[in-house]
Amino acid sequence: MKSRAVVPVVVLCALLAVGFFMGWRGRAADVPGPATVASPRPVPRAPDATAAPGTPPVTAVAPSSPLPPLPASLQDTQEDGDVTVDASGHLVPNPDLRRFFNYYLSAMGEESPALIRERILAALRAKRLPPAAMDEAARVLDDYLSYLEAARTLASTRGEELQDTGARLEALRELRREHLGGAADGLFGQEEAVDAVAVERLKLQEDASLTPEERERRIAALEERLPPDVRASREEALRPLRQAAVEQELLAVGATAEELHQHRLSTVGPEATDRLEALDRERAWWKQRLADFRAKREALARSEPDPARRQAAAQRLLFDSFTPEERLRVEAADTLDAAAQAGGGGG
Repeated sequence: MKSRAVVPVVVLCALLAVGFFMGWRGRAADVPGPATVASPRPVPRAPDATAAPGTPPVTAVAPSSPLPPLPASLQDTQEDGDVTVDASGHLVPNPDLRRFFNYYLSAMGEESPALIRERILAALRAKRLPPAAMDEAARVLDDYLSYLEAARTLASTRGEELQDTGARLEALRELRREHLGGAADGLFGQEEAVDAVAVERLKLQEDASLTPEERERRIAALEERLPPDVRASREEALRPLRQAAVEQELLAVGATAEELHQHRLSTVGPEATDRLEALDRERAWWKQRLADFRAKREALARSEPDPARRQAAAQRLLFDSFTPEERLRVEAADTLDAAAQAGGGGG
């Protein structure tokens, strides 16, 4: 079975900045295409705590006919997200519920919005939720669809006006409370906390009045505002980079192979040490192969005056020395080296 992940987790701050600042319009809408869907047979009911003020009552409806097979993009995939119910039998709006909705909404364009809505309702019914939770889930779904449409409208009508990233995120935050009411905190609260930290971090990075030490101190304090699980994920993602940086410092001051080995044992344990040392051997082997190839290629360049023949001989040497996948690595290395030399020459 293929797995389908609709919502990725941001880990590095640079990626956060790119994801939240450059792609705000796509992210505001979450999924492409129209999302406003009228309920075929709405049944009035009492309002619930998750509804936004003034939201008309909506409920799940029984489909008038069996649903068609899943669209191609969802076939042979696993349903993403989850639906959580508390001890009292009420829905718990959270990021998993949003991922559950987005799993089906990702087929927008392959199926009509009305059909996708019915698929989500059918999937909710299949979970045999308590009646109150089912009713609340149907309402949150329609509120969420309404929010997506409003977010698209915001992006198209006020995109030029909302140039500041903080203003854009605040506009989306207000839109979520308007359409989702109390459910907005559960669906988006964690993401909004990460957004706020990313915006403040960017401001600190751009503040020329701060010393490097003061900037790092403030950024560290800012990171403490992140949700605990986000901090844990970020720490896990950054650990290899920090490990590599420390090792480079040790080597720069003359640490021996045994000293590096002991450092790894004390910081990452024996299994990770074995993996790191195997990776070191693989990198050294590749570096030597690349150096040997380049030496032979330079010898060809000196011995063959005809450019066409020299190029043909270099290509034969490349094909004889490396697999197709390795040839891509060689070409990438050559490109990086040429760019580095050009940059050094220009400075």
